[in-house]
Amino acid sequence: MSEFSILYFAFVGNHFGGVEQKIMGQFDALVKIHPQTYLYLVSTDAPNDALNKEIHARENIYSLVNTIKKNPFKRRREKFSMIEKELQKYSPKDTVIYFRYPNADFLFLKFLKNISEYKIITEHQEIENTFLKGKFNGNYLRNFFELIWGKAVRNHISGFVGVTEEISNFQTRINGRQFKPSISIGNPININAYPLRSPSNDDVKRINILFVGSGFKTHGLFRLITSIAKYKEAISEKGFNLKVKVVGNSAEMSFNKNLVLKYQLEDIFEFCGFKTKNELNKLFDWADIGVGSLGLHRIGLNESSTLKAREYVCRGLPFFWSTRDIDISNECDFIHSVEPNDKEFDILGVINFAIKMKADNSIRFNMRQHASTYLSNEVKMKNLFQFLNKQMSND
Repeated sequence: MSEFSILYFAFVGNHFGGVEQKIMGQFDALVKIHPQTYLYLVSTDAPNDALNKEIHARENIYSLVNTIKKNPFKRRREKFSMIEKELQKYSPKDTVIYFRYPNADFLFLKFLKNISEYKIITEHQEIENTFLKGKFNGNYLRNFFELIWGKAVRNHISGFVGVTEEISNFQTRINGRQFKPSISIGNPININAYPLRSPSNDDVKRINILFVGSGFKTHGLFRLITSIAKYKEAISEKGFNLKVKVVGNSAEMSFNKNLVLKYQLEDIFEFCGFKTKNELNKLFDWADIGVGSLGLHRIGLNESSTLKAREYVCRGLPFFWSTRDIDISNECDFIHSVEPNDKEFDILGVINFAIKMKADNSIRFNMRQHASTYLSNEVKMKNLFQFLNKQMSND
C-alpha cells in the first residue's frame, strides 16, 4: 500500500540537541522515500532559535507546544490532547502513526484507547522497565508505571520498532500472548554531519584515548580509570605515554574526577567539559582510539545502539567497548571488546590494539564505508518504511 500518510510524533526538548537532530535526520530520509510523511514535535516550551530554524527550513514539520507550564500531570495530558486534535485531520483508514515511545501511564493508555481506530507503531530506545531484568536504571517512577500499565499500553499498540534485538524481544514479551509485529532497526546517523578524521599523532609510544559522554555509570568511564590504575606500572615499564581526554559533563562526572584523584592519575586524565563542534573535530584528529559503552551490563543490557559508537565509525576512530550492536559487529577489525562487568580490563590489550590501528591508514576509510553501508539515515529509513508499508498492506 503506497497511498497513506505517516505521522511521526515525538516528545522533544526546545533545543536542537542530539535527540532532535536524530529525529530530523529520520524525517529527512523518510520524506524522500514517502512524501506523505509529517513530523510533529511535541514540547513543553517553544522551540529556541536553532530548532525553529531547522523546522522552518522544511515542509511537513509542525510544533505542538504546551500552554500549561507548571503542573507536569496537566502538561502531559495536554500533549496527548493536542495530538488527538491533530489526528482529526487524518483518516484512520490511510494513516499510520509512528510514535517515539513516551513511556507508559494511564494518560498514554487513555490516549491509545481514544485513537484505537488508528494503526500505531512505537519506537523503543531502551528496555523501559529494568525491574523485569533484575536490574535498575535509577528511574523509580518510570519503572513503577511500566510495571502497572506497560502491558495494557502495549496491547493497544499495533507494532514495535526496537533499536536492538534485545529491546524488540522485550516489547513483544511484555505484550503477552497477543502477537504483534516487530522489527529491530538500529539508530541511524547523519554521516555528512561528521567529517572523516585526520590522525595527528605519529608517536608510536604515545596513545591518545578519547571519551565522549556524560560520564554516567552506564557509560563505564570508571572502568577505564580503575583499569589504568591497575596497570599503571606496567604501562610505564613498557614506555607508553598514555593520555585520556574526557569530553562531556553531568552531575555524575564528579564521581569519575574523584576516582582520578584517588588513584593519582591527574597526569593521564584531562576533563575537558563541553566542546564546540570545531573543538571536537580537533580532538578526534588528536585521538588514536575512542571509548565506547563499558557499563550497560549494570542495567541488564547486552546490546546497544548508541550515537557515540556511530560517530566513531563515521569519523573513522577505532574504539573499544563491552557491548554488542546489530549494525556494528564485534568481528569488525576496528573494534576491541572487553568483558561486560565492573572488573578492571586489560588496558595493555587496548594499547596494543591502538598501536595496530595507528599503523593502518586504511582503517578510517573502511570505517567510513561501513557507516555508509549500514548506519545511514537513508538505509535505516528504507527499512522502516518497508515495515510501515507492510503493516498498512495487511489491513
